[in-house]
Amino acid sequence: MVSILVPVYNSEKYLSFCLSSLASQDYGPLEILVLDDGSSDHSLSISEEFSRRDGRIRVIREKHGGIGRARNILLREARGEYVLFVDSDDALSSPDFVSCLMADMDEYGADVVASRTLSFRSRPRAGRKVGRKIYSGKDFAFLMTRPLGVFCYSHSRLIKKTLFDGESFPENMIFEDVVTMPWVIKKAEKVVLDSSTVYCYRINREGLSHSPFSRKSLDEMEAYWMNEERGKRENDRRILKASAVFFLTKYYYYYLKVLLRRMGIKKYSAQFREKACKSWRNLFL
Repeated sequence: MVSILVPVYNSEKYLSFCLSSLASQDYGPLEILVLDDGSSDHSLSISEEFSRRDGRIRVIREKHGGIGRARNILLREARGEYVLFVDSDDALSSPDFVSCLMADMDEYGADVVASRTLSFRSRPRAGRKVGRKIYSGKDFAFLMTRPLGVFCYSHSRLIKKTLFDGESFPENMIFEDVVTMPWVIKKAEKVVLDSSTVYCYRINREGLSHSPFSRKSLDEMEAYWMNEERGKRENDRRILKASAVFFLTKYYYYYLKVLLRRMGIKKYSAQFREKACKSWRNLFL
């Protein structure tokens, strides 16, 4: 069985589009778990309506606890041998998305199959490509932490659920997948990157990735710092150095952003100045 896991919080604007793409999947043994994280809009009623129409969709109601907690609950509730996270404003490009990833999983004996990710603003338009690349879990995890790599998405990757054993998403921060996903994927013996399948990632100007400098920006820097520190503990020099570069890039980007906007320079820079100095040293270990 494949479990599609959908954390939802105030997503009424795009949720029907997302759930329609999931309900159209032609893969047989499939469950779709939707966790409503205390939404104050109509997200819960939309989810429950889809559940009434499709028995594969199960809705979980929770008080608002954040995206990390929502992901952890979904993993505990999932009955499938494989899991696929889908963000509530995104969509799967075609009804055979899951079937194609499972076919790759079987053909290559993989633990993870990653799709191509294409961004869109209104309606996704993606042509088909043909091509697959094979990686070890260690190599793919390194690419996830490397600037201009494949990034630390929790979505768009079909993953053997046992890889999450001993791992969890932090429940008190944003960019929770940056902290968790490289270490989950690193456990895989084989990862397939299939460019013929497309995960449609919505460019949401109201979303986290496009917010002005704030606590969210600090969490993004903190996430790469945590990967850097774990890389040091586990003697993974590649992830350590890649995360250090990412942390320093984000640090100086946001530092300049704050500087140019003449807001909160001392408050924010003091928190990360010492870490930035250590990061530069880590690059030359």
